Amino acid sequence: MYEKMWVTYPDLIVKILDYFNVSNKSDNINKKTVLKFALNFKADDNSLTINPVYIEKICDKLCLAGILICIKHGTGINYDGVYLFISKDNDFYQKCKNGLTYYLNSTVYGFEYIYSSFKKNMLPIVYKGSDVDAQMGTCFRFADGIVTAKHCLSDLQEASIIGYDSEFLNKCNIYVSDNENVDLAYIETKEKITGMEAICDAKIMEEVLVLGYPKIPTFTDFLTAELATVSSKSIARLTPTKGSIAAYGTQYTSAIEALLITAKIRGGNSGGPVINSAGFVVGVACQTPYYGEDAGDYDDLGYGIAIPINYLVEITQKRNNKMTLKKNFFVNYEK
Repeated sequence: MYEKMWVTYPDLIVKILDYFNVSNKSDNINKKTVLKFALNFKADDNSLTINPVYIEKICDKLCLAGILICIKHGTGINYDGVYLFISKDNDFYQKCKNGLTYYLNSTVYGFEYIYSSFKKNMLPIVYKGSDVDAQMGTCFRFADGIVTAKHCLSDLQEASIIGYDSEFLNKCNIYVSDNENVDLAYIETKEKITGMEAICDAKIMEEVLVLGYPKIPTFTDFLTAELATVSSKSIARLTPTKGSIAAYGTQYTSAIEALLITAKIRGGNSGGPVINSAGFVVGVACQTPYYGEDAGDYDDLGYGIAIPINYLVEITQKRNNKMTLKKNFFVNYEK
């Protein structure tokens, strides 16, 4: 029902809130119904009015999210439902329109919208070590730079970020955590990424979307997306899967908090984002620590591991620990 509505009507949800905003006293709130909104709504291209069924479904989802208040639910085919939105600031929409639209659309349309919005900021990184074989990792644009896993840059011969010129990347500062066990690197490109910097802490049993480029022989452009659940907070690496956050935990050997996710992490997903149902980045996929042959592997348990977002925030705020790479480390990607 909601398929690609955000493409046809990108500002629809903001306009719904504006319509039911009680601070707009030009009309009696009881006279503002779903049907009247639908009949009077015009898209930017002056297309036909929208089906009131869509408006009512959207309003109900906004109520479940605690954004709208239902005064009167629609009856039958009359679509005479009345809703209430309370805003203290009439200029709120204009002040943060991009971020607000992204959050509201994420809340209503879910992970399909989040994926379609976020995929343009996903980048594969191809790197080579002392051996000849190239390996794949994941990057994503965030704030004013690019995030990836530190091990995709450390102790290697060269690397390529597909879509970026090597000369440009070689001039960028790269920052890492003061804790050497944090598998994160932040490449400062000074390109502002609008609407994609929303973050929050992960919650146990929260559904998340994991994006990345797992290792698929002879391919470099398969962006995978899976849903998962955050089941705990613990430490290690991450891959694209749908599931939930299962738990929080701390690895005693490195004193790093991590997210345990009910989705397997594959090679190549390191450096990819973990995103919740509101479109907020809650973590970053990281490398699985080495435990020795007798200790097993997280893949045996069916879990994936991510670094909580607070470690990335600390790096981007401090920017005091620069990573040193060999001269002309970045090269242009050649197929």
